[in-house]
Amino acid sequence: MAKGKLIVLEGADGTGKSTHARLLSEHLLARGYNTVITEEPTKGEIGGFIRKILSGSKKVSPETLALLFTADRAEHIENVIKPAIDSGKIVITDRYYYSTIAYQSVQGLSQKWLSEINSFAVDPDIVIVLEIESQEALNRMNRETKEVFEYLDFQKKVQKALLGMANGGNKALSRPGKAWAVISTSAPREEVQKKIASFVDSKL
Repeated sequence: MAKGKLIVLEGADGTGKSTHARLLSEHLLARGYNTVITEEPTKGEIGGFIRKILSGSKKVSPETLALLFTADRAEHIENVIKPAIDSGKIVITDRYYYSTIAYQSVQGLSQKWLSEINSFAVDPDIVIVLEIESQEALNRMNRETKEVFEYLDFQKKVQKALLGMANGGNKALSRPGKAWAVISTSAPREEVQKKIASFVDSKL
């Protein structure tokens, strides 16, 4: 049995990751691939606690939050990602350790340290960073209650950090050798999805 693949969709909030993960899965299913869609933070106990922190109902230090994300990721890899890849499936995850590096470095933590504590993570085969003007992204979400990081200046810095990794600004973080793409989601959804599907097809 051929080993599966890991595809990561990254981006700041409101860039359309969940929607495009679903559409990509549908595209790959139509091509005969067996896919699994997943996300971080997960729906497990640690992921649930993280969501409370993001909602603002719990407060922890940036270091604690980074370690919680990393612990949640360890369980995610062990329980979902590795078994699916080993059984030949294509895993599409909405966020991965690049988000931890981006978001928590904007909170003031060392990117080097954030990368090191995630060194156990399975390397993705494809990473797609979705990009959009930050104010447009926030407008798209249109939530009455914002999460703790859903503010313009913070989101601009997150996007800059993710684009830096995608463009090889820090080779140690992007783990060169894997396939990276930056795709704007400001265009119509169908057009964006065609670009994503075309890039993924070219790498499988």
